Amino acid sequence: MGSRIDLLLRGIDEVFNVSGWQIALREAVDVTAAQAAWSPGPGRNSIWKIVNHVSLWMEDVADCMAGVPPKPKGWAAGADFREIESVTGEAWRASVERLGAAHTRLKAELAKRTDAELDAPSPGRSVALSSTILGLIAHDGYHCGQICYLRALQGIPAGY
Repeated sequence: MGSRIDLLLRGIDEVFNVSGWQIALREAVDVTAAQAAWSPGPGRNSIWKIVNHVSLWMEDVADCMAGVPPKPKGWAAGADFREIESVTGEAWRASVERLGAAHTRLKAELAKRTDAELDAPSPGRSVALSSTILGLIAHDGYHCGQICYLRALQGIPAGY
């Protein structure tokens, strides 16, 4: 049997890279810039905004594990679910690449930890690292489902 770290790393990869019970997040974002920017209505998120949101929180957890000082309270209000400024293929590819880089960095930071470290909070957090990682896995799966629904509303097949 593997370590708890190995199990969490596998969970992170299951959501991001493995199509099984659901399409992998990496595959779900295989859309054009116009499809990624589409929103079902005013005040609703697009695939693109969701991708940026998921990247932001992967980066935040990786930063936390790396010992980056916590961001000030309320920081996410100005950084999360921001409007897309430039709907171009290049800008969309940059967002998808950011997502991949955030995933890779998150895994790299977690892989540096020991099972014993999972029971303590990361700096600036109030819950155990294991709870943070489990929450992030659920978070990413939830948003992958939203992306698939937004694809379906546009008539884009799930891809698996």
